[in-house]
Formats: sequence, structure tokens, C-alpha cells
Amino acid sequence: MLGAGAGGYPATDIDLPAGSVLALYTDGLVELPGQDMGAGLSRLARALAAGPARLLDDLGDSVLASLGTRPRDDIAMLLARTAGEPASYGA
Repeated sequence: MLGAGAGGYPATDIDLPAGSVLALYTDGLVELPGQDMGAGLSRLARALAAGPARLLDDLGDSVLASLGTRPRDDIAMLLARTAGEPASYGA
């Protein structure tokens, strides 16, 4: 989650397979009043897993639509794909 917590964060290197999607987002995307944050994170994970091979613009639109997000808070989401194409990704 972007901007969560105070202080520094250690640098971490992670090897991701070609075509992986990295999602960075603010808490407004997953928080709903009266609901556990874990439920929002689970909804987001399911929405992202539903179509990771799509174009990122389409995936972002699909994620927002599937979460039924009605902004009560600022929302920011950044999707990035690692270099290379998975077998199911194409024109």
C-alpha cells in the first residue's frame, strides 16, 4: 500500500516472472467503512487475478469496476508489468 505507515522501508529485490503485474495503490481502494481491511485486500487480489494478461488500462478499469469502488477517500492505483510476455498475453 502506498504511503502507509511512517519511517523508512528496507530495499528488497524480488525476481518476478516475465509478464507479472505489480499493483501499487492507496488505502482508499481497499478500505470500506465498517469492514476489515483484509476483506478489501482479498477483493483486490481476486480482481487482479481475474485477468492479469490483459492490457494494463483494461485491467485497471476492470479492477475498479469489480471492486464497486465509490470513492469515499482518495484512490490511486499504479499497475506495472515486468518485461516480457507470458504465453497467454498477446495482441
